[in-house]
Amino acid sequence: MTTSVRIAALEQLDRALLRVTSRDETSASRARQLRWVAGELRRAVVRDGFPVEARASLADLFAAEPVSVYLELAARGELRTRVTAGSSRSTVASIRVRMDCLEILARAGEVPVFLPERPAMQELKRPVGARQRSLLQRWLEAAADRPGADAGRVRLFALVGVVLDTGARAGELCALRLDDLGPDLATVTVVRKPQARSVAPPTTEVHELSGHTQAALKHWLDVREELIREVQGSATALWVSVRGNHAGVLDADGRARLRPPGMPLMPRGLARAYTRTVVQVNADMVGHPGWEPLPYRLEQLRRAVEPHPTESSAP
Repeated sequence: MTTSVRIAALEQLDRALLRVTSRDETSASRARQLRWVAGELRRAVVRDGFPVEARASLADLFAAEPVSVYLELAARGELRTRVTAGSSRSTVASIRVRMDCLEILARAGEVPVFLPERPAMQELKRPVGARQRSLLQRWLEAAADRPGADAGRVRLFALVGVVLDTGARAGELCALRLDDLGPDLATVTVVRKPQARSVAPPTTEVHELSGHTQAALKHWLDVREELIREVQGSATALWVSVRGNHAGVLDADGRARLRPPGMPLMPRGLARAYTRTVVQVNADMVGHPGWEPLPYRLEQLRRAVEPHPTESSAP
């Protein structure tokens, strides 16, 4: 069946979509997601077996049964317009984004929407595979100079690039200083710190940085320069905070003492910052052809890498 016949539900959907995407407060990434979900709904409505009564109005389309059928079709990957390699099933993150978009479209159309229970976020257990690493590296290169990215994302792009090139742990990343970067950002020197209970001495390694990582690092260093303007004394840490936070102590008036942006990241803070930004990036990237979610733990990304230093030395 084709969509040449007028379907009231889809006409109302289009009006709701136009209304919400025309608002200044709707971000470009959210507008893209809303168009993506609206496109899937159009394809779902005209499929054989989709509840016919859902065509009558947007309210009927957003009733419990049509929404449930739509989400199941989407979860099985049956509403995609492009064939992708690997599993055709959608991720939990993408289903959650779809449900968010349905709520937004329902508000714009001034109708209720009946959603099932929101699926819990799943922890990715396996490390990042070779195909995802390749996709990620190409995406990093494309995103490195993209205007408008916030400081947290710029830092994430550079951080992920360094991890993919070196396999460095969180503590090793936090130990990096500006002078560990080679000329033209072509290399980075990493001091490998033995795991707990190990008696092995630290090893110093020099790793070549890919073009993707060099581009992402260059962007990060420009952003970092702005962040450290208010920091007193020398600021040599490569990875610094992008927003102020409390220092964990109180001032004389009993208020939390704030630290400015640009302070060196500690391992736990770096891991939290990575996870926080990855959650946002994974949600925003839903619907991009070829995108596969980043793991929510830095360690899973690191375990996917087999480092090959150009130089290695022990004291």
